[in-house]
Formats: sequence, C-alpha cells, structure tokens
Amino acid sequence: MSNQDIALAIDTSTRYAVVGVSRDGQSVAELSWRSDRNHSVELVPAIQRTLAQAHVGIDDITAIHIAIGPGAFSALRVGMSTAMAMAMGRDIPITTIGTLEIEVHPYLDLGQDVTAIIGAGRTRLYIGTFKREDSLSNGHVYLEDRDKFLENLPVDSIFCGEAVAELRSELRGRLGPDCKILLVPPPTRSASVMAEIGHAKLKSGDTTDLADIEPIYLRSSQVASAARRWPNTTTELHYVQV
Repeated sequence: MSNQDIALAIDTSTRYAVVGVSRDGQSVAELSWRSDRNHSVELVPAIQRTLAQAHVGIDDITAIHIAIGPGAFSALRVGMSTAMAMAMGRDIPITTIGTLEIEVHPYLDLGQDVTAIIGAGRTRLYIGTFKREDSLSNGHVYLEDRDKFLENLPVDSIFCGEAVAELRSELRGRLGPDCKILLVPPPTRSASVMAEIGHAKLKSGDTTDLADIEPIYLRSSQVASAARRWPNTTTELHYVQV
C-alpha cells in the first residue's frame, strides 16, 4: 500500500454529503447521504464506515481531497476542519477542490459550456460557468439572485448541479426545447470525481498548505469575518480512528 496514493475525499458543502476512499485516483469505496445540518454528528461515522468498506485504516491514508465550497457555512466548516485535523496529524498532503468544479467536471468533454447551479438559501443561487475552451480552474463562480439569473441565462450551455431539478421548468420555459439539462438524482457530486481531480492535483504537485486553506462562501461580510476565525476550532484527530 505504501507505493499507492490512498486518498480520503470529503465533501460537506451542502445537505448532500460525500465521503470516499480511492487508490491512485480510482474510487474503491464511497458513501453519500442527505444531512440536514447534522454533518458534525454524521461525518466521522461515515468516514469510519467508508474506510472499513475500503479495507484500509486511517494510517493507510496518504492524502486528503476536500471540497471548499461555495456552500453552507456550518456544513463546510465541519468537513474542512476534519480534513485539516487529519492532514496535520498524519502529516499528509491535502488538495482543495471547488464544489462547483466537482459538479461540472464529468461534463467538460461534451463540447459545450457548462453551468452548475447549487442553492444558496432563500432566493439565491451559487453559479459556476465553465467555458468549453477553458481549464477547470478558469471557471467563473458567483452568487446570484434566482430571478436575475433566470433573466440572463447563458444560451449555449449545459445546465447541471444540485439545484437544476427544481429549476428545470423555468429553464425550459425561458430557453425552449433546445435547453440542455442534466438531471442527475442527488447527490449530484461524487467522491469518484473528487478522486480523479484530486489525484491529478497530487501528480502535478498542486497541494495546499494548511495555513492557506480558505473556504469559498460568497456571502456577506459577516460570514466572511467568521470564515477567518473558524479554523481555530478543529475536529480532534482521535475522533476519526477506526
């Protein structure tokens, strides 16, 4: 096992959480579930179950891939705190992956622009637009009011993401029968996609220093201020032992 990249992937960006274990970028075990504000209670048992399913222990993990948002403040904090504590305790590299990058990655080779949509609470949406000719890291990620987004829809784009199902009638009503919507039952993000992206980052040396890890919130200045403080509270490493 020592010659393999055995990575743990964690995504707690939204109510749909994902944990996975991969070897050299190939998923070997994955668990996803709907967690309505219970990430802090459910994440560690999910990690334990996934490690057991993959027949590896915490000491076998050589890297961690973590989704950094945008997403819900408390949900992101749980996943990122856990990942950072494990990476620090094990002295292993960590890669950071944008949540909307995970959404669009499976569709970037379809030859069209891709727009990922995630709910941001109330009447707002997190939007990620990725041009067909750009790399994954060159997408435009922003927060938008639902009505304003629907008024200015990109015409030649594939729509995907967690919020697409609830928006499909509006999207089709405004863009007509040519509207391209990828309806994937939630969770729309997978640990296998994170493994692929994260493994490529590891191979290229694109890891992130723990001191430089910052979540993407795209929220108010009040939440941004809280975001600067949250790493002071981390999950104790011994809670994830199996």
